[in-house]
Amino acid sequence: MIKAFKGNPSRLTVYFCLLFLLLTGAVHFLVSYFQLNSQKQFSQSLLTKAEEVSWDISNSIEQALDANLQSCHQVSINKLRKILANYEYTQDIGIIENGVVKCSANWGVLEAQTHINEHFYKSTETGFFFAKEVEGVFPIHAKYDAAMKNGIIAFTVPKPFKHYDNLNKEFSFQIISNDKQHTFHKYLSDMQFQHSFILKPQKVVTCSKEFTYCITTSNNRPGLLYFPAYISFLFVSSLGFISFLIAYSFISYSDKTQLIECRLREALKNDELYVEYQPILAINSKQIIGVESLIRWKDKIHGQVSPELFLSIAEQLSIYPTLAYTIVLKTFKELSPILSSNQIFSVAINVNSYEIQSDEYLSFLLESCEKYNFRPNQVKIEITERIELPLCELATFALKARKLGFKIALDDFGTGVSNLVWLTEINFDIIKVDRVFTQTIDDELKKDMITAIMSLIKNLNRTIIFEGVETAEQSTFIESYNNNYQVQGWYFYKSLPIKELEVIVSRELKKR
Repeated sequence: MIKAFKGNPSRLTVYFCLLFLLLTGAVHFLVSYFQLNSQKQFSQSLLTKAEEVSWDISNSIEQALDANLQSCHQVSINKLRKILANYEYTQDIGIIENGVVKCSANWGVLEAQTHINEHFYKSTETGFFFAKEVEGVFPIHAKYDAAMKNGIIAFTVPKPFKHYDNLNKEFSFQIISNDKQHTFHKYLSDMQFQHSFILKPQKVVTCSKEFTYCITTSNNRPGLLYFPAYISFLFVSSLGFISFLIAYSFISYSDKTQLIECRLREALKNDELYVEYQPILAINSKQIIGVESLIRWKDKIHGQVSPELFLSIAEQLSIYPTLAYTIVLKTFKELSPILSSNQIFSVAINVNSYEIQSDEYLSFLLESCEKYNFRPNQVKIEITERIELPLCELATFALKARKLGFKIALDDFGTGVSNLVWLTEINFDIIKVDRVFTQTIDDELKKDMITAIMSLIKNLNRTIIFEGVETAEQSTFIESYNNNYQVQGWYFYKSLPIKELEVIVSRELKKR
């Protein structure tokens, strides 16, 4: 149940109105987008069908012209019958003289003398004449579309586009000549508005490259207008409710953030922030060779708080420096038994702009290593592209850190174009491939992307760590490519408190 709102009502109203307009516009655009795609797919399908019919009719006429038929002799009629048997969409083919069909393949010599010239439309580009729903030619009550050229006339099968009409599409469509003078086929949807509306109709025009006509589709009920009135009302009501919830939640969250500031100050003062460790494994042995230090905070009121949130708040409150030094000391103290006894084991720590710009931070790290009796090269300093500092500052920091013996890691590699520039300007010891690319291993359509990343970094002679490994397939693929790579992710371990980490590391040491 939503609690009584205590914030500024006018602020809630403004946010609600903006969100409502934004969501309604987005849904309208999304529905319109899918409708437009449906029109395009339909147009292409109908065009393909129309071209098949056109090729059938035109080829049957051309074959008849090549046969040099001599009026309506029986020999000519027999030739027409042989020609007709080859074409699927040609209902009949015959000889026409002075606007009267004299004979056809199906009916032989015709006695009726119906003049049909006035029905025909001439295509100046192709030399063919076309007519729609011609009747009275044969001794049956039927209408045919027809085409003729140089004394030969062909009739299409009845209603060749009946299947498309029966689809009952929500938009109207037609097959029309390029010059807009002749409509070969037309379908008017009952679902379209009978009168023009305020919104511009969605139109798609797909023209044939082989023939002189186009498929046009028109939808004057785009987006939310397509739905019945009661459905549109439900949509709008739902969007209004969702907009209110989001606006309310945003304002509540904003108020909550103000309260969380005091909680964070108290947590730092009372040493309530703690560290968990994400194991890093050698892919070939599946044994833990290091960890990444991850700061955590579980508040009594707010629960498990996201690091991105409270670190950002710490920066705003100018308490980030205290937090940064506190976490390093806590990490080094907890890991010192493992690091001092196993010189291969390492710990990765994430830094922000403050650490890079601080004159004392690297000296502090070095003194802390000496205090807890392990070597600087067991410490990996991770720099991410989210740090918005000039490249020269980053390069200077990395150079100083490496001179003191620390390792420098490029975190989240591949998530931004700057990473590629950084590789040429900063001498990284370690490259950590972002989980975004690791996840593509499970997708056959995207697997080439991670292969390209591997090809890019394989000759750099750097330690490579793949983040976010969550499946056996991902692990197997990485190992098959290079069994010297390192990995971290939930497939092996989630982040662990120090006690659980010590048990696992101790157990692995005993197996060696």
